[in-house]
Amino acid sequence: MVVGPENPTVRSKMTLPDNKWPAQDGRCVELPSGLCYYRTVGRGKPPVVLLHGLANDSRIYGRLQQLLGRSTRTLAPDLLGWGRSKPNDGLEFGFDTIDRNVQQFLDACDLDDLVLVGHEMTGPAAIRWAAAHPARARGLVLLNTYYGWNSARMPPILKVLHAPLAGPVLRRVIDVGKPALARHLFRWQIGRLWGRRTEMSDQLTRMFHEMFSESALARRAFHRINDQLVSQIDANQRRLDLLASLQCPTLVLWGSRDPYLRPHVARQFHRLIPNSHLTLLPDSGHFVQVEDAESVSEAITQFIQGISAG
Repeated sequence: MVVGPENPTVRSKMTLPDNKWPAQDGRCVELPSGLCYYRTVGRGKPPVVLLHGLANDSRIYGRLQQLLGRSTRTLAPDLLGWGRSKPNDGLEFGFDTIDRNVQQFLDACDLDDLVLVGHEMTGPAAIRWAAAHPARARGLVLLNTYYGWNSARMPPILKVLHAPLAGPVLRRVIDVGKPALARHLFRWQIGRLWGRRTEMSDQLTRMFHEMFSESALARRAFHRINDQLVSQIDANQRRLDLLASLQCPTLVLWGSRDPYLRPHVARQFHRLIPNSHLTLLPDSGHFVQVEDAESVSEAITQFIQGISAG
């Protein structure tokens, strides 16, 4: 069941400088695992599904949706545990949950012949879905993500969370510690990911910290994902052959100033994935879809045009 335009919609309250990121209507779809909220902009084919990363939600794609929506339909879900989505009571978070969320969302929205965009922690889920559903995947776009141990660097805050003594202390600071300290840690870590700091990046950092600090579900999902991170990357490393099995065209679209997922990670994806195209944006960091939304939109639009013509 989709709560659509004929029913009351929930409108994002976010505003950013110069109205560069207009609010858009949202709706919900019922999944076996919970109620999934998503934002949709535009019409046309193929549909483009935008998957967000860790400690944020679909609002990270607000500007990009407005640009892509000029020529095609875009859908950006809040994964269960994040943003406005409501998981069922007792749902166990983790990477398997992300995979199921993606599968269930695409099925519930009856999406086929689609372009799937994965950023950061959702890149592996996007890769696995595209490999398992070659008849449904028109194309795959990878934005500053990872798979196996491809020379990516783990951010400091995640390293500390894995430390035997310091990890539990930091977890407590994040969950129930002094709000000012938790906010400082969040801004320190997220602030390192921007290629350049702007009023927009500062406002987005504040906005996502508010979501993270006010949502026990988001914090629980964050900790569970972090607990599984090393074992999940180990498992991916043993299945690097999955990258070579991808049949759909793939665009590896990367912010070169990401301090952890650096350009050679993108180049390795390009080497391992057949029929892949590599585009590096030299002035953007980890949040390439925000920092250079115009170039990302242009690259994805050209990618879609190319695979449609082929």
